[in-house]
Amino acid sequence: MEDLAQKVVNARRILDGLFFKFSDEITASLTAVLTRENFILIGPPGTAKTMLVASISKLLKAKWFYRLLTKFTEIEEVIGPIDVVELLKGNVKRIYTNSIVEADFALLDEIFNASSAILNTMLTILNERVIYDGGNIIPVKTWTVFGATNRIPDEEELQALYDRFPLRVFTKYAAPEETEDLIKTGLRLRKEYESLAPVMSMDEVKKLNEYIKNYVYENMNSLVKHISRIVASFLDHVVISNRTRVKVPLYVVSYLTVVGIKPSDIDAAVLRAGTLKVLKYLVKDKEDLSEYESFLATHMPGNLSVLYDMVKEIKALIANNAISIAKEKLREAYELFEKSVADPVTYRFFQVEIEEIKTTLELLKSQL
Repeated sequence: MEDLAQKVVNARRILDGLFFKFSDEITASLTAVLTRENFILIGPPGTAKTMLVASISKLLKAKWFYRLLTKFTEIEEVIGPIDVVELLKGNVKRIYTNSIVEADFALLDEIFNASSAILNTMLTILNERVIYDGGNIIPVKTWTVFGATNRIPDEEELQALYDRFPLRVFTKYAAPEETEDLIKTGLRLRKEYESLAPVMSMDEVKKLNEYIKNYVYENMNSLVKHISRIVASFLDHVVISNRTRVKVPLYVVSYLTVVGIKPSDIDAAVLRAGTLKVLKYLVKDKEDLSEYESFLATHMPGNLSVLYDMVKEIKALIANNAISIAKEKLREAYELFEKSVADPVTYRFFQVEIEEIKTTLELLKSQL
């Protein structure tokens, strides 16, 4: 199974090289694929949501279905048209070829704008991977359903559908100062997309999924012991449904697989770091995301949480013109920072946070 896991890691590395600052979107998408979970990207149009799913489909040799949904989209456009030949014979049957029913992946763009008929059909697809078509129960092949939206629904009737996408990432536009790097990366993606070659098959994805499930079941007690404590603490800040909580160990082990952690290397420190990272994909809205960021700042391993507090203290000292004390605190912060970078688990999982702290320390140093 290590060979299969390495193929997922390779897919992630290829995608990281093609997309600009899309690490969360890529990692969460592949985590969803390994757990056969539904996943939604929330953000403005033009942030490469569709291209990401298209690229994953090519790398995993997966057949994918795409549809932009509106109030005027007909149910036939999603699950397939009525077979006219059969209808003339008095039989009501659909042609499921090229519909969501026969796809490995499905991307439903602006999903919350769909008609009630499509939304009701989507609930059974998301929950049970079936559709109820007349008197028939039709199995849906789709492995992972991807949603895309530029808004979080506030309508009560849409909450059940939104909850069926437990893994979520908020996309955003690049900052003005990032435009040059964005353009270069975007042009490289446009150039290399057509030549993307598969690195693994959907059969291999399914084998890896089965292995991960068995690993979680066989190591349930130790996994739950470490993961549940962090999740329980996070619940003081953010609401997570029972349905989603039960699947967190599967998410965590899948996430660790995506980032290149072998089962034999999973220990308490790795589980803690992986759980902290996965929690980001379980938030409901921007307010929850802010709560997560505050939670992460106080629960990061090693000395990173202490460093966050020291940065706040140094800023306050500078604001109060206590320059000599601020310089001493800054020196201590740099020493602590070096120790944090030296810890392999901390550095592997929290590179983004480490870079943010480094940038802030350098900015503070320039002020003294």
